[in-house]
Amino acid sequence: MQNQYTDGSYLANNPSWHAEDASWKLSHILRALKKAHVSHLMRILDGGCGSGDIIKAWGKKEPKTQFVGWDISPQANALAQKNALENVRFVCADEPPAGPFDLALAIDVIEHVDDPSAWLKKLTARAPLLVLHVPLDLSVRSFLFPSLLERERKTVGHIHFFTARSLRKFLRENNCQILSSHYTNKYVERPPELTHFKSRIGMCIRKMAHWLPHALPAFFIGGYSLMLVVKTNRDTTRAKV
Repeated sequence: MQNQYTDGSYLANNPSWHAEDASWKLSHILRALKKAHVSHLMRILDGGCGSGDIIKAWGKKEPKTQFVGWDISPQANALAQKNALENVRFVCADEPPAGPFDLALAIDVIEHVDDPSAWLKKLTARAPLLVLHVPLDLSVRSFLFPSLLERERKTVGHIHFFTARSLRKFLRENNCQILSSHYTNKYVERPPELTHFKSRIGMCIRKMAHWLPHALPAFFIGGYSLMLVVKTNRDTTRAKV
């Protein structure tokens, strides 16, 4: 079935497929795994890998680890195949590779898919541990200015919106135990070049709020995501790729 990820329209709106964020996301993935005391990973699946730059960067750091990137988009797969390493390969298919894997990634994915629970179930059937990065689009600010959510829907394809509380509830309902979590904020940690006075004032407010416990500005102002390591309570498939 054709959608914006397979017909080329998502690539047209996002030509880099967010590759410029890969190093920043990887730093938070590694921080989350360290916090959860997870190590000795030999096979890693990146679900909804997009351009694949996260596992390409990770593959350089860990040449003995095998990485597999999976995405339904042929356009994303074409980007991912460029400069792929020997220990990093990519699969374009409707279903993820069978595995088994030590860890699966779902980095900025579940907010895009039609049925997040069914999609998550596919990953939990293949790996006992997951790392998720999920934007927290719902906030007091987005309630006051609902056009912010519509912008996320149109520009980057978000169709599900979360708060930290609703995300944790979603994971519990899908038999996932949270081992570690922390907030991220790309706009504060990697601020864009701002030319408009109003945007600069907004960034100053964001930076000042960032000194508070992050749950507060995430709830009131928005712009945050959660990076989580979760343990699944399902048995993993023990078939070879």
